Amino acid sequence: MKAEYIYSMDIDRIREQIQEWSDRSEKIFTELGASFPSMLALHRNTGGSSIPSIQAAMQSLVTGFSGISDEEKRFFRDYNVKNNDIFSRLNERMSMLDLLNRRVAEIRTDSEELEIISLNAMVISIKSGEKGRAFSTITENLKRLSARMISLSNDLIHNEHLLLEKNGVLKQSFHAMLESQDQFLSEDQTRDSASIERLIGEASAYLTLMDENAGKITAPIRSAMTGVQMQDIVRQSIDQVHLALAEIQGVRESSSVEERLDQLTLDLELLEVSSHIVHDVERHLRESLRVFTENWDLVHGILDSVEEMRRQFIGDFLDGSDPASSIPSGMKALSSGFSDYIARLNLYQRGQKAMVRDSALIVTGVKNLRSLFDTIKPIIARLQHVRITQQIEVAKNPAISAVKDTVDHMSDLIMQADGRVRDTRKDLEEFINSIEELTGSFTVSSEHAQRELERIKQDKVQFFNRMNEHQEELTSQMYGLKIYPDSFAETCRKIDTVLDSLGQTVAGMSGLATHFTETIESYRAERQRLLAQAGETEWSIHNDHLRSLAERFTITTHKQAAGNIGGFEVEKQSLDAIESGDVTLFF
Repeated sequence: MKAEYIYSMDIDRIREQIQEWSDRSEKIFTELGASFPSMLALHRNTGGSSIPSIQAAMQSLVTGFSGISDEEKRFFRDYNVKNNDIFSRLNERMSMLDLLNRRVAEIRTDSEELEIISLNAMVISIKSGEKGRAFSTITENLKRLSARMISLSNDLIHNEHLLLEKNGVLKQSFHAMLESQDQFLSEDQTRDSASIERLIGEASAYLTLMDENAGKITAPIRSAMTGVQMQDIVRQSIDQVHLALAEIQGVRESSSVEERLDQLTLDLELLEVSSHIVHDVERHLRESLRVFTENWDLVHGILDSVEEMRRQFIGDFLDGSDPASSIPSGMKALSSGFSDYIARLNLYQRGQKAMVRDSALIVTGVKNLRSLFDTIKPIIARLQHVRITQQIEVAKNPAISAVKDTVDHMSDLIMQADGRVRDTRKDLEEFINSIEELTGSFTVSSEHAQRELERIKQDKVQFFNRMNEHQEELTSQMYGLKIYPDSFAETCRKIDTVLDSLGQTVAGMSGLATHFTETIESYRAERQRLLAQAGETEWSIHNDHLRSLAERFTITTHKQAAGNIGGFEVEKQSLDAIESGDVTLFF
């Protein structure tokens, strides 16, 4: 009989297999125990995801768009209010030209009548011969001064018409500027920026959703980590199997049947205890594999979902085939329209400068009116001198007494012209002062507006230059969108491999458990043969090997299993104090 040789060699091979699978499981759990926390740490590392930087860049663009747009609207709105007030008052003042025109026309009428009457007086004085020579000379001066007054009146009326034309040009410039201003305030001018703002807002919201979904990966990773805790029980269980197997002595061929039955029964009990523990280990490993696999499937599901969202993001917001939803296309359209915007802005500035120039021409025109009136003043003074000289000459020269009524009428006309010139001069000064004040206010306001508009233009130029500079970088960032750090995928692949290895380990443990069952069956068959040889139906051993071994076990359920197999009771106090499956430590 070769039972000693067969059974001892079989146990040695089992020990080697147990140690091999134990080492593999130890390595697997160690790697998983390091990998899962590493993944959580990688996910918490926000520098590994490009979402925050992309959203920050998008927010910067939106802030730039809205800030510039609001500032432009505020500038044009405020400037419009100021200009409307100034030009309303300017038009009101320009209506005074109608009154001035009527008075100048009256002065001209008086001068024309005075010229005609002076001609009649000259005729009478010539008929008076030598006695009327002095009066004729005086009247000739009167005629010349009247002609001069008529010429100046015509010049005044002509300049008034020129002034009205200049005011008309100013009105046209003002209306042209208002039209240009309305373009800046219209919705069409902000369509491109509003469209890109909307797209960026939608893209940012999608990135936020993507980031939230990516964050869900932590829950299954944490759940998977609970499976790592099983390794301590597995390790202790394997140690207990080694303890049990070390007690198997094998049956000596030289022993008696009774001795063989004693040893074989003890070895069988040790094998049954070991088999129970091995099956328990297999169950723990299989449960760990289930926990790992179920949660790791959730992890892969989240990874696949987030990757699908990433591809969807690129397709929705970066694909140029649909310009209405493509951020790069929208930014390109915005950039291409920028040159048109600057051109309109420059046109507006030129129109504003034209208004300043036209208002300056109006001031020059009203100053010309003043200069003409300044020329009339000495003529009126000379007319007054002629009037007095005429009256004196008529009073002392009876030869020309016939023109006394004519002289009196000419004197009235001169006095009337003098009064009208003074009144007109007063109104003209008021008109000039108001025009100068209004145009001065407009010039100061325009100069300030020009500086402010130039600043807005420069800010916008700088903003668009920056946008163009960063457009390619932002697009590249969006195409290279990363949800997890680069090492995250590498760790995932490593865990995939480790879990495959754990599956193989579970299969190995299952094969080992089967081998234990087969070995136990062979021991039982041998025991049954020996019982028949001894003429017995059952056999009990009377030693404390199994009890002593059970006391060295560190897992309560295994103690109880040993007691059940050996037919002895385990210490009740320890079993009552520690729940099934807990670890009992011995020092």
